[in-house]
Parts: sequence; C-alpha cells; structure tokens
Amino acid sequence: MVKSARSLVATVAILACSSANAGLFDDEEARKQIVALRNQVADQQRVIDQRLGELEAQARNRSIIDLFNQVETLRAEMARLRGQIELLQNEVDNSQKRQRDLYVDLDGRLRKMEAAQEAARQAAQSSPPPIAPTASAQAPLATEPVRSTPPAVVGQQQAPLQVTPVVDPAQEQRAYDQGLDHFRAGRFGEAVTAFQLFLRNYPRSPLASSAQYWIGNSLYATRDFRGAISAQRQLLSLYPDSNKAPDALLNIATSQSELGDLQSARATLQEVNSKYPSSEAAAKARQRLGIR
Repeated sequence: MVKSARSLVATVAILACSSANAGLFDDEEARKQIVALRNQVADQQRVIDQRLGELEAQARNRSIIDLFNQVETLRAEMARLRGQIELLQNEVDNSQKRQRDLYVDLDGRLRKMEAAQEAARQAAQSSPPPIAPTASAQAPLATEPVRSTPPAVVGQQQAPLQVTPVVDPAQEQRAYDQGLDHFRAGRFGEAVTAFQLFLRNYPRSPLASSAQYWIGNSLYATRDFRGAISAQRQLLSLYPDSNKAPDALLNIATSQSELGDLQSARATLQEVNSKYPSSEAAAKARQRLGIR
C-alpha cells in the first residue's frame, strides 16, 4: 500500500511537471507568434506608409504638372488672342486709311472739276466780245497822222490801270494737291502749313474753301480740337455757300464732343440737319442724334 501510494504520488508529480512544462511551452510559442505578428504588422505598416508617401508625392507632382499645363494653355490662348487683336487693329487701320484716301481722292477730283469750271468761267468773262466792223472802220484812212497815245483830256485825270495778277491753274492745283498729299500720308502738321500757304498765295481760288476745310480736319487729326473748331468756323464765315459747309459743321460737332461739350455738340448736329437736310453730313448728324 505504501509503495502504491508513493507510486501514485510520483506519478502525479510527474504529470504535474509535464503539465507545467507544457503550459510554459504554450505561452512561449504564443508570445513568439504575437511578436511575429507584430513584426508583420509593423512591416506592413511601413510598406503602407511608404506607398502612401509615394502616392502623395505623385499627387503633388501631378497637381503641379496640371497647374503648369493650365498656365501654359492660358499663355498660348492669350498669345493667340493678342495676335487676333493686332490683326483686327491692323485691318481697322488699313480700312480707315483706305476710307481717308478714297475721300481725299474724291475730293481732289471734285476740286479739279470745280477749278476747271471756274477757270473757264473767268476766261469767258475776261474775253472781250467781238466788235462788228462799222462804216467808219471801212472808210479810207485819213491823212492825219496816227497818234501813238490818245490826247490828254484837259481837266480830267486818268484812273490808274489795275493789273490783275495772272494765276497759273496748273501751279495752283499742284499747291493744293501738295497739301492733300501731306494729309493722305498722315503728315497733318505739314498739311496745315501747305494749305495755309495755298490760301495766302491763292486767296481767290475756287479751292480756297476746301483748303480751309482740310486745315480744320488736319488740326482735328492732331487732336487740336479747339483749333479745328476755329478753322471750320472761319470756313463758315468766309465761304458760307461752300459745299464744304455741312462737313465743316459736322467736324465742329465732333470736336465739341471730344472736348466733352456734349450740349454744344448736339446743338451743332441739329444745325447741320436743319441747314443742310439733304447732305451726307446731315444723314450722319441724324444718326448721331438718334433720329430718322
């Protein structure tokens, strides 16, 4: 019995030790597994963080690239629009120049026709009418010697002869065309000087009113609006019947508008319409006034 009891106790002790060893072994394995799992998780976390960093960098780079591309696109669009603006501006300038040249050419042709008509009229007035032969003219010559000068009349004073300077129409036309050439080329200061010289040399010319008109137009082109108004008013004062009068009034209205005197400009436009209703200047005045 005693031996059996001791054997039982020994067996129990051995079993207890085996169970303890087994428990110790299970905890160690679990800890190793936990450590391994933690290491795996840490490794995965590092991989994920690295990948996220790469993705963020790519996103930032892509955003910068996208912004750069947008900036370049806007720059290209601005350059294209700038080119279109320059092209349109050039077309407008050329169109204005063509209109100015056409107007100047038309005015020059009209002036030449008027000058030719005026020269023919003056020639007709200055030519003496033909004298019909009389009976006394057909009579035989008298024996009295012919005097080289008529006898002086006692008590009567002879009036001095008035000599009218001879005007060369071709030279007159060249002087006028010189002013037009300056205006056509945009040399407005030279145009003013040329037309002023023309008026001094040919004050009675049929082209005088047109020369005065182009002085006003040239001053307007140099933005001397007050000078333009003064020049055009001088035209209206000296040449009230000139066919340039409607255009002169219209130029005055435009100059007044440029000076900010809108009330006077409107009154001048109404004057153009009332005085010269059938003129082209009146049509423009009505358009500006907003009336039909």
